[in-house]
Amino acid sequence: MKSPLEQLTDEIHEVALLVHSAQERAEDREIVTSAHLAVDRLSKHYRQLATSGPESERDSVERKFGRRVTDLRRLASTLPRIGAIASEHTGDQPNIGPSKVQERRITGVSWRSEVPLGAALVPALRVGGEVDAWCGPCDGLTTHHIIAMVNATPKQVVCQACGGRHGFRTTPARKSAVESAKPTTPKESEAARKAEQKAEELRALGREVAETSQVRVFEARERYKVGEVISHPDYGRGKVENVLRSSMLVRFPNSGLKSLMLN
Repeated sequence: MKSPLEQLTDEIHEVALLVHSAQERAEDREIVTSAHLAVDRLSKHYRQLATSGPESERDSVERKFGRRVTDLRRLASTLPRIGAIASEHTGDQPNIGPSKVQERRITGVSWRSEVPLGAALVPALRVGGEVDAWCGPCDGLTTHHIIAMVNATPKQVVCQACGGRHGFRTTPARKSAVESAKPTTPKESEAARKAEQKAEELRALGREVAETSQVRVFEARERYKVGEVISHPDYGRGKVENVLRSSMLVRFPNSGLKSLMLN
């Protein structure tokens, strides 16, 4: 019999495949509804494991699964919002009269939504843990280590990508009225141009991987070539940019450049 951690690993893999399938078939209400429900169930199971057992095991669960579950919640929030999501089965009911708000009847069965769609999973934030924050040097949201907190809110973080230390925020720092009135320097104009170029490249990549019909499901034991499009259970579709002996670099439209280990 599998352990709870093994069961959660399998569930994350299955839910990731379902969410990516829902992204590709967003017009199918049934698949989108199933994806939202599966993510909600996964979040519940993760919270149960993350809040029970010895503290050492709770920390291990957060480090191993917290980011992956949060990423799936974020991906699910981009799916179409179906007005009624089944989170509780109430048994067969006659389909008589209009449905109540947030209730959906399908083939004589009624479901009612208990969890709001797109509700983000709130991980247990702590010093030494991870959090997504805005990094100025990286010009985007990246994963950071928390090094200081005030109550339950991160105060100081360190970017895992560039190593920069700064205050926690999730959006670019706002310029003051005086700074906004200053004329844009050539350096600032060039930075803005590069940022827009980078954003356009990601949008183009997103269109390319979404439209291609040649997609390989990622398997660590397989071998890949530069330019191939793969489907990863955690990050979705991406394009291979470089292949090494035991790893490869893949750029994903939603997750950026990732290094994937190969067997």
